Amino acid sequence: YNRPIFHHLIDMMESLEIEDIYVVVNVHKKYILQYYKSIKSSLKTRIHFIVQKELDGMANAILLTEKYIKNQPFLVILGDECIITDSLETMIESFFDTGAIVTELITKEDSKETLKQTCSLSIGKDNKILEILEKPEEPPYMIRGCGIYLFDPEIFKFIRNTPVHPIRKEKDITTVISNVAKTGKAYGYFFNGYNININDSDELLKASILYKEFLNEKN
Repeated sequence: YNRPIFHHLIDMMESLEIEDIYVVVNVHKKYILQYYKSIKSSLKTRIHFIVQKELDGMANAILLTEKYIKNQPFLVILGDECIITDSLETMIESFFDTGAIVTELITKEDSKETLKQTCSLSIGKDNKILEILEKPEEPPYMIRGCGIYLFDPEIFKFIRNTPVHPIRKEKDITTVISNVAKTGKAYGYFFNGYNININDSDELLKASILYKEFLNEKN
């Protein structure tokens, strides 16, 4: 709508009083850095860039942050996520209340095509994740995981212990979360608002319209 997705995500993190953001880059790194330089003076948070030299999966991208994050819980937001909500503060509270290793933002999803492009999961008592499937050909559950996660540092151990996917030749974070779910320490968090995983121009347009409506309601 009025700025790149990247900037909206920074705004969200600043609203949560996050002081340091680590941005993992590869594709279009040049343009991301150019944009950052144009807004740097107006930001409250410190932004650091980490280059993922080989595109070997989202889980490995997250693993690159380990030496910077060390022993602190941390938030991950994927760069193609449009999230319009005021409820991330309560997601953070839920994460600490449950003693989770991972809490993933989740939403009910009516479109099986969308689930095929993202992930499908089932939840049990207290919103514990029972099963989560990455890009299933036939989605068995009408709940979608969104690309926003809270992790305990223990997640790094799970990433290292997760094998590379035999077909995609990468480590996807959904498989890692599935392994955490087997320990009973993976949770979903339903939120109030909108989430669009932006893969094409139509989804970008839809996100822009929703964000404009959201700003108008706030004003």
